[in-house]
Amino acid sequence: MNTEVASSMAHASTKLLRSLAKALYPPRCAICRAPGHDGMDICASCYRELPWITSACSQCALPLAHESQADALCGRCQKKPPRFDSSISLFRYEANAMQMVQQLKFNQRLAVSRLLGEMMMQKIVERQKEMPECIIPVPLYRKRLRKRGFNQSIEIARPLANGLDIPIDLGSVVRASDTRPQTGLDRDSRRKNIKGAFETVSPPPYAHIALIDDVVTTGSTANELARVLKRAGVQRVDLWSVARAI
Repeated sequence: MNTEVASSMAHASTKLLRSLAKALYPPRCAICRAPGHDGMDICASCYRELPWITSACSQCALPLAHESQADALCGRCQKKPPRFDSSISLFRYEANAMQMVQQLKFNQRLAVSRLLGEMMMQKIVERQKEMPECIIPVPLYRKRLRKRGFNQSIEIARPLANGLDIPIDLGSVVRASDTRPQTGLDRDSRRKNIKGAFETVSPPPYAHIALIDDVVTTGSTANELARVLKRAGVQRVDLWSVARAI
């Protein structure tokens, strides 16, 4: 059996198992526990009430106050663009979007990651002009990973990668130092705190990569990762996130 046939069979088996799981365990809303909508773990009402970003800077995903063209840039990106090339973020980091991210990140509700990944996949298909060759979830430092037991960015990336048929790369870049949590730091402090935090294990064999993160605040973490990846030979780095803080 050649590799292409084996991959196709594995993909078909995964889809079948996912369909069986949904038949045996019907989706329920992760927010209010009502029956799910459109095969997802969220009801139609909660889905509509999510703080969707409808207009944003194409480079950093900062929500814009008015409807804009697809390639519009915010003032900061016009003056000093980040090292990553484009961004897509689903929600403003508030209300029910914040609740879901925190359920996953701090309460270990890993089932929420499937919902977030599925919703992200829908928006990526709508908005992304050119698909990347691989996905890299933002790495955690090994000590923090052991303490938490999982990397929320990896868990969000799994259903996204399966749906888009794009590989996840977990080995090319690592978090090399245990930096302070970015929460509570201002923009300049975040930039200084994260500088030098990542390093490549080996040059990624890809020209176009998408980074996956749960929440983007100032973009300092993604900016540092993009700097390291481009220094290693990557030509384009996109940033996909669940939520964008304002």
